Amino acid sequence: MTSGSAFAAGSAPNSGIPALYPGAALIATTLGLHGYRKGSLSLSGAIAAFLVGYGHLANPAKVFGVTMIGMYLLGSRATKVKVDVKAKLEDGPDPLKPSGNRNWIQVLSNSLPGLLAALAYRLGPASQLEKKSVILALDPIARPLIYVSLGLNATILADTFASELGILSRSSPRHILTLQPVPKGTNGGVSPLGLVWSVAGGGAIGGIMALDLWFENLATRLSGAGAGWALELVGVGMVLGLAGSLLDSILGATLQSTYYSKTSGKILTDTSDAYISFKASSSSKSAITMKDHGDEKDNEGIKKIGFGLDVLSNSGVNFVTGCAIAAVGWWYGTKY
Repeated sequence: MTSGSAFAAGSAPNSGIPALYPGAALIATTLGLHGYRKGSLSLSGAIAAFLVGYGHLANPAKVFGVTMIGMYLLGSRATKVKVDVKAKLEDGPDPLKPSGNRNWIQVLSNSLPGLLAALAYRLGPASQLEKKSVILALDPIARPLIYVSLGLNATILADTFASELGILSRSSPRHILTLQPVPKGTNGGVSPLGLVWSVAGGGAIGGIMALDLWFENLATRLSGAGAGWALELVGVGMVLGLAGSLLDSILGATLQSTYYSKTSGKILTDTSDAYISFKASSSSKSAITMKDHGDEKDNEGIKKIGFGLDVLSNSGVNFVTGCAIAAVGWWYGTKY
């Protein structure tokens, strides 16, 4: 199938030369530069964001790129809700750092399965599908790849909504394993509001994909099959989003440590300056004595909350969770 989109250029029909997609390159460049200029991406993060963005957008099936952009825009919007309130609960990275915050590892940890699915579609036999006659919803090649993207992006947005909007709950979250109240922002903490937002995030991704495929895939519109598949996408997206959020919390509760500053009264995220300084100080000063108090450890006004092991960073948790739910998406796409 040759793409009729203005985003594809530089290849002749049946020439064997891949399309260059200059429009996709322009959008990916814009996204990377925007993140770097506002300080949310380091230089390596901006380069990775460009490559990830181009890999999604330079595709005969626009659903991969549209879903990625939709997830990015909704997630960015969620982070801006009541920033002043959230700043009193968590000590995050310094937004004024000239070098930015997210590096290439953090970018890829949230995007690799989706990128591989998009590349598999573009470089594999699915790229030859004629969207005027093939219903992508039912095609045995395209469907699993689309559901990989659904699983990953539903997980990311569900986790973002739960973290950025669920933290605004009036009630304290509870540890997902012990059910004991924990400070807001604690790894492994869940709240009813956060779970609701997780479901909403997954459903939103399903809705974005359904809308894109309805407009993009002519065969789906003409057959009438799109309406049923749209409901399926939204429903499965809700389930995968919730599953991803719960798995993220379980991993955070067991394989990720949480530290609380008694001085500032905030949870220290693993990208905050205070956390980085604390870990560097703890590792370089082996003579420092840590006083155990049950499940908490005091050191220079910082205590550990819960029993989570210091195995995975936040990026590590995101990567494991995203891969797991993307795999579930692949399985669902091949079995149902």
